[in-house]
Amino acid sequence: MKAPFMELLEIEVVNSEDGCAKLSMPFKKEFTNPYGRLHGGVVMTLADSAIALAVNSKYGHPFYTRELKIKFKSSIEDGSVIAEAKLVGQKRNFVFGKVEVKSDKGELLAEVSATFIVPKE
Repeated sequence: MKAPFMELLEIEVVNSEDGCAKLSMPFKKEFTNPYGRLHGGVVMTLADSAIALAVNSKYGHPFYTRELKIKFKSSIEDGSVIAEAKLVGQKRNFVFGKVEVKSDKGELLAEVSATFIVPKE
């Protein structure tokens, strides 16, 4: 599963299986804020895409985002960005996940928590 929006941002799926996903994308000038740093919305999009693929890898049918929370830690001016997502729990039809977004040098850029609604099939 790859959304057309992911192609626009050149997001690549490294892997997606068993409730986990890893995505990467390049840093590009077009993805920056006015200060030349990676735009927060781009970071959130990468994280959202990663956790959605993690959910899809486990459930494989339609689901809905209920909540995304992000804690920005740092930003970058070059290189590439990697998001690693994993599911961490479930209660009824709510599924919970976490994402770490890092630079290609391993610097933590953001931590994201997510809640999804996964309807019964």
